[in-house]
Amino acid sequence: MAEKNMTKAERREAAREKARKLQEAEAKRAKRNRLITIGIILAAIALVGVVIWSIVSNGRDNGEDGAGRQEWDPVAVQVEPVVKDGTDITTGWSVIGDGAELAADSNRLDIYFDYMCTYCNDLEQFNGGDINDIIAEGDAEIVYHPVAILRNDFSAKGAAAFKYIAENSPEHLAAFHKNVFEETDAVLNNRASSLPDWGSIEDAARDAGVPEDIASTIEEEADLEWVNTATQAFLENYRGTPTVLLNGTETTAWAANDFPAMLGLAEPKATPTE
Repeated sequence: MAEKNMTKAERREAAREKARKLQEAEAKRAKRNRLITIGIILAAIALVGVVIWSIVSNGRDNGEDGAGRQEWDPVAVQVEPVVKDGTDITTGWSVIGDGAELAADSNRLDIYFDYMCTYCNDLEQFNGGDINDIIAEGDAEIVYHPVAILRNDFSAKGAAAFKYIAENSPEHLAAFHKNVFEETDAVLNNRASSLPDWGSIEDAARDAGVPEDIASTIEEEADLEWVNTATQAFLENYRGTPTVLLNGTETTAWAANDFPAMLGLAEPKATPTE
């Protein structure tokens, strides 16, 4: 029907139908764009994961003999709590060697970790000795942030225990941290058949030199509510672990397993040749 022959009601109805079709077309276009955007984001996340996996795989050089893994004796440390900007929420602890002093222009390295995270364990096993030396000399400020994004008992218990040791036996924190990751490594490499329990975590504290009256009360005093709060604060800004910040900026350079070079303390390590 020609528009000029339409009644007023018919023209109004035709206009409504046209508007409806335009809305449907716009909704389909918006949905299509959303799907494209989501696809691009997922592809980007996957690409970042592949890049990190590739760097870690190349950087670790871990044959059957465990090449690339570091051995070290953790140093005694001094510890200070670190709070989230604009809040009173403690999210981590600054760790430097006992008696060491930071230079005014020292780099700061924040490490967010989950005790059950595979790449967090890699970071520790392949860089722990270098990090220990950096802590011992006060060459950089290392700030550890335990979180529990994997939502298993060990992640949460380990993070709560880290906080308890930091607050009650701080000089032993580096040794305790190493020992707990040894428990992680045993699980991830099939040397243990189950996740560590509170008893295992308390033994890790004893082996680190934590006094018995503190080690034996970790389960009783563990602040699991804090773990949830700290984890939620972390997830407001970041996605996964390990997340490493160099002077406040997120970096994946840690995956090359060369912390001294990353911090400008040494020349890059030579790349192994076939």
